[in-house]
Amino acid sequence: MMEALTAYIKTITALTIFSALAGILLPAGKERRYAELVLGLMVLEAVLHPLLGLLGT
Repeated sequence: MMEALTAYIKTITALTIFSALAGILLPAGKERRYAELVLGLMVLEAVLHPLLGLLGT
């Protein structure tokens, strides 16, 4: 159980850092907005996936 929680926290941390760095490196414009949307959805999915697994959905 503790290993799963550690892996979950590492995944969320790595994805958040990657998302922040990608947001900094992207040029301004419409593409940046869409890329930030996709990166945000990826972080949201990574956070919710284990929680929805606990609910049995």
